Amino acid sequence: MSFRPDDTQGSGPHEGPHEGKPAPLPRPPDVHFDAALHLRLLLRVDRTETIRRALRGAIRGGDRVLDAGCGSGLLSFLALEAGAGEVVAVDRDNVDLARDLARANGLSDRIRFIEGDLNALAEGGGDGNGLGRFDALLAFIYANHIIIDEPRSRLVCALRRRFGGDGCRMVPDRVRYLAIPCDWPGLDPRTELADLRRSVEEIETRYGLRLGPLLDAVAGQIGFERSRPDNSGDYGWSPGAGSGGYRHRRAGRFLGDRHLVADIRYGDGAAFDRLPSTLTLTAEADGLLNAVMWVQELWFGDMLIWVADSFSPAESPLAVAAGSRVTVPLDESWRRTNRIRPSR
Repeated sequence: MSFRPDDTQGSGPHEGPHEGKPAPLPRPPDVHFDAALHLRLLLRVDRTETIRRALRGAIRGGDRVLDAGCGSGLLSFLALEAGAGEVVAVDRDNVDLARDLARANGLSDRIRFIEGDLNALAEGGGDGNGLGRFDALLAFIYANHIIIDEPRSRLVCALRRRFGGDGCRMVPDRVRYLAIPCDWPGLDPRTELADLRRSVEEIETRYGLRLGPLLDAVAGQIGFERSRPDNSGDYGWSPGAGSGGYRHRRAGRFLGDRHLVADIRYGDGAAFDRLPSTLTLTAEADGLLNAVMWVQELWFGDMLIWVADSFSPAESPLAVAAGSRVTVPLDESWRRTNRIRPSR
């Protein structure tokens, strides 16, 4: 639908093209990993050491390993260290960098690199026809945001069905999502969206142009841009001081305990389609619910590999009292804007 930060506001000059033809909401951003982001991940040594322990538990001598979303190639190198006999490493970005690093470490003859889209691979396209079956599948393809990672979980299931042999071991083999109702004063998308609308109306008047599609596109980004406030890294390649995922300065407070949203287990080959259509939260304190914090946990067996958190800000804050229950639709509007609409 066409973006309106406040349905009570009057019409503006941008609304003409949208009358009778609602514009599609922008798609959520995907994440492409550049060299600086790979370095940032490598500098999180605690994360790498946890993954190394998981791979030592998952890989047996001589295993064929598929590294899905290999990035810089580090997990492929660690798989060989853990005893893998053969590694096939696939990524859509920076494969030349991974090849160079493998060559620099004397490992290029033990890893087959493929530049391609994992979705095409899972569907039988790309270079997947002759790959055969694998004993272990590494799938660290997560952006650590619940919306962006929902289709990635479907992709991991598809890769497991297509390329996993009997008893194929997955790393991670489980992803959990939890939700926490929050009163977070720094998150106020409603005010920002209203300011955005006024700004666009002003430049429409100055330029004599209708800028509705531009307004829709920028409005669709705001919820995602606010999903990780106060990221602690000073540079694009620096992991910052936090020890896990995207850690926020605790500028607000939690209004309740963690609620389980989804528990996705890959190890048994089960399919995953999508998250539940609604989420019910219980407030345990009075406050103004203006965001939900999502906690993502990556597991291997009983080992917690990594934890990351992100926000979905509320379109309109909702006053809640201790003991009240709140419903949050996890619908297409939420997926495209990362803005929740809580109600009682």
